[in-house]
Amino acid sequence: MTEEVPAEAEADEGLVFHEGTRLTDLKIQQNLSIEYPRLEPLHHIKIELMFHFYKIRSTWGRSYWITMGIGVLAVILSGWDFGINQLSSGGDFYSVGGEFWDADSGIRNISNSAAALTLATLGLWAIFLVRLWAIFPLMRSQSISLYLALFAAEVTQFWAHGMDANFPFGGKGDAMAIVIVGFIVVTFIGFILKRAVTDTRDLHVEERHWHPDPRQVDLAMRDHSLIAWSSALLIYCITIIIHAWAGAHYVAVRQPGEVTGWGLLKVVYLLSGILIVWLMMHILWYPQIMLGTSELTIESQRARQVGSPTISKSESNSPSPARSGKCPDCGAATPVEMRANGEINAACGVVGCDGNGVPGEKCSVCGTRISSRIICEQCNSSAPVSTHFTDDEAW
Repeated sequence: MTEEVPAEAEADEGLVFHEGTRLTDLKIQQNLSIEYPRLEPLHHIKIELMFHFYKIRSTWGRSYWITMGIGVLAVILSGWDFGINQLSSGGDFYSVGGEFWDADSGIRNISNSAAALTLATLGLWAIFLVRLWAIFPLMRSQSISLYLALFAAEVTQFWAHGMDANFPFGGKGDAMAIVIVGFIVVTFIGFILKRAVTDTRDLHVEERHWHPDPRQVDLAMRDHSLIAWSSALLIYCITIIIHAWAGAHYVAVRQPGEVTGWGLLKVVYLLSGILIVWLMMHILWYPQIMLGTSELTIESQRARQVGSPTISKSESNSPSPARSGKCPDCGAATPVEMRANGEINAACGVVGCDGNGVPGEKCSVCGTRISSRIICEQCNSSAPVSTHFTDDEAW
C-alpha cells in the first residue's frame, strides 16, 4: 500500500500533511511499512493515535482538563503523605486490624491528619467519577467497570501483600493465587467492556451509515476503527496491576529508610496512577465522541437481546419507528425513510405509483427499480439516498 505525499513532507517521515475530520482522511508517510509489509499494522495504529491526538486537541475543553486534574490530585494525595510521615516512616506496623471497637486496632491508631488525607483522597475519586458521568453520559456504566477493575487489582494486591510483604519475591502460593484471581477479574471486566463497545459500534455503523455500495460501509467501519482504543484498554488493564502492586509494595515496606529503591516504588506508583487517570478519560471519551448523540446504549449484542422487551404479536405487525429523510441542500422533507434497524425505504419515482422499496431493488407495486438517488421537490437537487439522513455524531 502506497501513498503520495507532497514534496515538502518528504523531509519528515512522520509529518502529517492532511488533517481531516475522519480517520480515513488522515494520511502520513509509511516508508517503514512499505519496506517491511509485516509492520503495516503498526502504521495503522500510528494513524489512529495521530487521529486521537487531533480529536483530543480539538474537542477537549476546560471541563475535560479540570476533570483530569482532579483525578491526578487524587492519585498524588493517595501516595504522598505531605509531611505526615504515615508512609515515609513505615507507620506503626505493630498496630493492625480494622475493628473500630478495639482501641488497639490499627484503624483506631491512625493520626487525624492521615485520616483527613485519606478522606480527601476518597472524595476526589468520587468527584472524578461524577464528572466522568457528566462529560461521558453514554459511558456511565463503563466508568463503573473501570473503577471496579482498579478496585479489584488493588484489593487483591493488598491482600497478597498482607500474606507476603515481599510479594512476589516471597514465593508464597496463597498470595500468588489471590493475585491470579484479581488478574482474571480485571481481564473479564476488560473483555466485557470491549465487547459492549465493539457491538454497539457495529450496530451504529449498520444503522447510521448504511449505503447500497458495500465499499462505503467498509469505509465507515474504518472511520470507526477501535484498534487504538482497544490498545488503550489493554494498557489500562496492565497499568492498574502495576499501579496496585507498586502501591501495596510501597506501603508494605516496614522500614522505608533502610530499603533501597523505596523511593522508586513511590515514583512508579504516582506515574502509573497519572497514566491510569489519562487512560480512563481516553477510554470513555472515544466511544462517546464516536457515537455522539446516538440513542444507542453501550452494551453487547447478547445483552441487548436479553434486555429488549417482549413484543406482542399485534405490536410485531406494526411498522418500526422510522426517520424521515431531509434534503441535504434545502432541508425539505423527502419521500425516503430509515427504519430503526437501518433499512431504508424510498418512494417509487414512477408518476402515479404509490409503491416503495429498498433503493436498488424493485418497487413493491409496479416492479420498477427504485433509484438510489432522490430528487427534492422543493429545490430539484439530486443526491444519494444516504445523504438524506444527517449524522449527528462527531464524524
